[in-house]
Amino acid sequence: MKKVLILGSTGSIGKNVLEVIRQNKDKFKVVGLTTKGNVELLKKQMEEFSVTYGCIVEEKHRNTKLSNKKIFYSKEGLLQIIEETKPDILVNAIVGIDGLTPLLFAIKQKIKNIALANKESLVVAGHIVMDEIKKNKIKLFPIDSEHSAIWQCLKNEDIKNVEQIIITASGGPLFKKNISKKTPEVIVSHPVWKMGKKISVDSATLINKGFECIEAHYLFGIPYEKIDVVIHPQVLIHSFVKFIDGNILACLFIPDMRIPISYALGCGEERFENNVKKFDILLLNKIKFYKPDFKKFPLLKLLIDCVKTNYESYPVVFNAANEVLVEKFINKEIKFEKIYTVLNKIIKEHKPRHVSSIEEIFEIDTETRQKVLKELYK
Repeated sequence: MKKVLILGSTGSIGKNVLEVIRQNKDKFKVVGLTTKGNVELLKKQMEEFSVTYGCIVEEKHRNTKLSNKKIFYSKEGLLQIIEETKPDILVNAIVGIDGLTPLLFAIKQKIKNIALANKESLVVAGHIVMDEIKKNKIKLFPIDSEHSAIWQCLKNEDIKNVEQIIITASGGPLFKKNISKKTPEVIVSHPVWKMGKKISVDSATLINKGFECIEAHYLFGIPYEKIDVVIHPQVLIHSFVKFIDGNILACLFIPDMRIPISYALGCGEERFENNVKKFDILLLNKIKFYKPDFKKFPLLKLLIDCVKTNYESYPVVFNAANEVLVEKFINKEIKFEKIYTVLNKIIKEHKPRHVSSIEEIFEIDTETRQKVLKELYK
């Protein structure tokens, strides 16, 4: 039985991880759960899965006590729960750059198996994270459906034989609709996936797909020139891998995050039941693919152009600015269109550079957030 620690258990991914474990209690023992601030749900989860260790990140909950439970607090608490529980598998389902520090800490603590849903860690610090992964001989398993698909297609393959990787995108709620009132309620209503608010907005702008290109670059060692994106509204094929001999492998499954989560929890070695709807092969009669319209999704092109320069500071700036702007949009403080106009301005004013340390990444992150707020409220 494998001991599992879930960072971000009350979010969309975290809840799906627990759903998979709920169906496979003979294979997994949950040893720790964390939340940013959803204390009530954390309490219910800890009771259901008989978990002793928990962590609540938001400072306003520092005095919260749960009977017969050991609770850690703040961002420091995330590190403490990793050290205390020493899991066989750590699931990092934290949203945003906040997932980076606990990821690096877990690697240095030699937590041997890490299932990663926190794509921002690779977006802003992929070169540093992967160096630490190799140095400490850690196994990193992607939870994103697209990267799970690529991972499965590349099994037992020599990366030198890969001609191209094609990542699919649903296109989000704006792909086929000309929506005049782009309210948070409309934008977060994804046509296919059931996701958290932040990633739903990122899907609508397609910046999420740009982030996934960066993620694929670091996870699989594929040059950016060999990574492409296509719109696939039905979301049945999650990625393609083209090989130099003309063969193409694709990974198909219904859009349900429990499928890639199951594969990650099995460390790519074991498959097990997850109670998902079965794939009807006749659904393939309806599949379609489209090239991304960069006029409609300018953030995707802007991000791809920036990362191809190989300056590591660009993704840090992109992520920081995007996190601030998306939060403001969700809170109805800015209009949807403002995400692009402000981010574009911030990027154009940025002087790109190479980045070699975590300290520098957080410095750029802080500076960028301040610039965005200054731009919004000048």
